[in-house]
Amino acid sequence: MLGSVSRLTDRILIPAIFVLFIGVGCAEDSRDLANVNPPEGILERVEFVMLMADIQIIEGASKIGVFRNDDVKKRLGEAYYEVFAKHEVSAAEFERSHTWWWEHPVAMKEVLLEITEKISQIERAQKE
Repeated sequence: MLGSVSRLTDRILIPAIFVLFIGVGCAEDSRDLANVNPPEGILERVEFVMLMADIQIIEGASKIGVFRNDDVKKRLGEAYYEVFAKHEVSAAEFERSHTWWWEHPVAMKEVLLEITEKISQIERAQKE
């Protein structure tokens, strides 16, 4: 009797556990999607791209020494404040959005490509 229960367990329980693990392991995680919709309080993709493009320009200017002879941290802080004001975003909203987008790496990869393209557009417009 005990042997038949053991065989039954081997034939039913073990495959069932295997299927359960496969099913759970293959469940779609929203962080693995390219097209995600951020929750309320998080900047939408287009807004985030525009804001990040401006921030990357500020960061680049800082790195090449545009803020030389000044207090770099102070000037960088002022520049960030101006960008946040331009985009009507608080520093806290930016931080939350930045964290959320980076927690979605597949979508963030696309966002980074869009930021790069936006910066290229700005550069082309400056040359004209």
